[in-house]
Amino acid sequence: MVHLSLLFNVMLQHSFVPSDFCNGIITPLPKDKHGDATSLDMYRGITSAPALSKVIESVLLCIYKDFLVSDQLQFGFKKKSSCMHALFTVNESVKYYTKRGSKVYCGFFAERN
Repeated sequence: MVHLSLLFNVMLQHSFVPSDFCNGIITPLPKDKHGDATSLDMYRGITSAPALSKVIESVLLCIYKDFLVSDQLQFGFKKKSSCMHALFTVNESVKYYTKRGSKVYCGFFAERN
């Protein structure tokens, strides 16, 4: 623990992160075990980071959690929030406006020419 503490303090003092901390191994995981295993769309990548990277990330999150805030409308990468919350919000917004006769346009899903 003493050595890790010294390492992390030196990294913070010099604003330097060793390049090995920035490497990860990407492992493809199947989205559906019953789907077509030959299709690239059937996989999502999971990155495994080095253990020391995870340790310093946890330490920094504990120390600076009060300063690391985001907008209420951000859903991903937050405690007690997920993509399902974002999808629910979009779905409810679309229902609200279409029920009242408004046209709803979502540029994200629009086809680009």
